[in-house]
Amino acid sequence: MQVNKLTYIALITLFGFAAQAQSLEIIYDKNFEHGIIGQEIKTQLKIKNISSQIVYFKVYELKKQIGSGQKTFLCFSSDCENEVIANNKRRIDDVEVQQLAPGLIAENIFAVLETGLLKGISTVTYRIAVENFPEENIDLELQYEVSEPPKGGLLYSSLNVDLSDVYPNPVTETAIFDYNIKDDSKEAKIIIHNVLGSVAGEYKLNPYEQQLKISVENFNPGVYFYSLYIDNVGVATKKLVVRK
Repeated sequence: MQVNKLTYIALITLFGFAAQAQSLEIIYDKNFEHGIIGQEIKTQLKIKNISSQIVYFKVYELKKQIGSGQKTFLCFSSDCENEVIANNKRRIDDVEVQQLAPGLIAENIFAVLETGLLKGISTVTYRIAVENFPEENIDLELQYEVSEPPKGGLLYSSLNVDLSDVYPNPVTETAIFDYNIKDDSKEAKIIIHNVLGSVAGEYKLNPYEQQLKISVENFNPGVYFYSLYIDNVGVATKKLVVRK
């Protein structure tokens, strides 16, 4: 289900000037960021200038409760793939001052959590401090849910969806997929085809669940292919063998 609203997961703290107009807002509509052990969870920090003048701001880490072996850092747009950034793991509070014109949205800042080797819930709070309005601060709390890797191995992973390989494979009764829908605005489904290309089954992935079970009772023994579709675009395909 798509959520079409702007949500603040934070309190806006105004020091000294209770009536001070707000100049920035955070565009964020998730309850949790989801990931699996051994991955990085990257969150885009969309920040909009809702004032009538240029705003200068800085992002830094205010507090955190994270698991052993987990780390946080900040990257800028395509620099998330930059080896220098990856090696140095730039600290969230090392970010330079950003400049944002009225009505524009800053989309180049990403907060990253390295999930480490343990599952659980972690929380990190970031502060957006407005340089030309020192009394205005916006705090954004991100909650991370880190899960065990899928039992069947990972077929596909992105910022939007993680999907395991099917297991067991070959299958005699029930085929199982583990998955994680990180962005519930995305429609994900699995389509199974036979070797002739005919559709044997189509199954939508519920964003509020994490496992899909498919009975193969009505499937003829043989070779099939299962594909993951995200917003009706095929992104991964693999073989499934049905035995009776």
